[in-house]
Amino acid sequence: MSNHLAIATVTTALVQLIDNAANKISGVNVETGRPNTTTISGNHIYLSLYQVVPNGAMRNNQLPTRSANGRLVQRPTVALDLHYLIAFHCSTELVGQMMLGAVVRDLNTSPVLTREMIQDAIINEPLMKESNLAQSVEQVKFTPLTISLEELSKLWSIFFQTPYALSIAYQASVVLIEAEEKPRPSLPVLQRGKSDQGVDLLLGPFPLLQTAYYGMKDDGIQTVRPPSFPAAQLGRAVILSGRNLKEADIFLRFRHSRSDLRNSQGKALVNEIPIAAENKSPTELKVLLPEPDTNNTVQTDWAPGVYTATLVKPSPTGERDITSNGLPIALAPTITNIEVQSANIIVTCQPQVHNGQQVVLLLADKEIEGKIYTTDADKVVFSTSGLPSMQGEQVRLRVDGIESMPFKRADTLPPRFEFDPDQRVPLS
Repeated sequence: MSNHLAIATVTTALVQLIDNAANKISGVNVETGRPNTTTISGNHIYLSLYQVVPNGAMRNNQLPTRSANGRLVQRPTVALDLHYLIAFHCSTELVGQMMLGAVVRDLNTSPVLTREMIQDAIINEPLMKESNLAQSVEQVKFTPLTISLEELSKLWSIFFQTPYALSIAYQASVVLIEAEEKPRPSLPVLQRGKSDQGVDLLLGPFPLLQTAYYGMKDDGIQTVRPPSFPAAQLGRAVILSGRNLKEADIFLRFRHSRSDLRNSQGKALVNEIPIAAENKSPTELKVLLPEPDTNNTVQTDWAPGVYTATLVKPSPTGERDITSNGLPIALAPTITNIEVQSANIIVTCQPQVHNGQQVVLLLADKEIEGKIYTTDADKVVFSTSGLPSMQGEQVRLRVDGIESMPFKRADTLPPRFEFDPDQRVPLS
């Protein structure tokens, strides 16, 4: 790192680079500061530092510099990019172009500010005697900036009442300036755990869930399976793939993404399903989602929508369970019955639609919003007002963006999907 003299050192070294390039042309003076193109005669090259900006790549690169109690643990460092304007004031236009060509050529040949170049630049400059830029881990690099005519006009407007002269802009990156504060060194560690045996690790490898396969009850793990359904359904299988999955006493926790939904007991929709020993391997595990039962608890404990599946292993110490990452699981509604009563279509589905969920019936090219049946929460009512007559039109139910599947998997070889004739509705 370098001290507070770093910016001035870069300017001094850049002046020397430009001066060496201009020596090929006689009678050229190199100066720092704002261009003076009004009262000065002769050939001059002006180097002006017009902007300093934080370096985008390294401004957040350092670790926290202070501990929780405010003690300094690392020297703060600021990373800067320097923007320079090089202006050429000359007696004739051709001489200015010659000076520009010489400077651009040398900066393109030597775009990196080496330690030797820094030492040569500051050896005759008393103000730079304490500069340590040559010891910085990052070498400063010069890059020409692409500036449009509009941007160049705005740039020259900061030099008040100074006529425009032939010029080019360069960026010097990156300059690291380190604070003068010194952190207090930490004392060495004398013992690592009991009897210097290190830390006892009670946790095994953490499980990782990667992909989900939605299939039928009979689909197994570690086998060749038909294509997956687009979403899970109650009474069917979900097979998850990942790493470190074969553990004792593990279960899957399904948590609905909508925390505002509640079951009949007023609790959030969180369900835990144990995994049988024959349904798990180091890379795959299988769970069967429950069937709706006679007392309707499954219907109310689950809801169509997106769940987060997490593999949970109870902690051996009873303090905190070991959990995997969360994997999104889509649970689609299943249409079990379709009735047409006067001007309404009544759809029975599982699991039931909960209050607050958006439910839409997709029929032909129409989207019909529905509402939960007043006396039976398993049913949703849709108005047929304004719909044309149709025969055997396929029906889909969309709840919170997850659609029912109007098809089934046929028992053929190879297995294939085909539309379900039971999910059609006639309208007259």
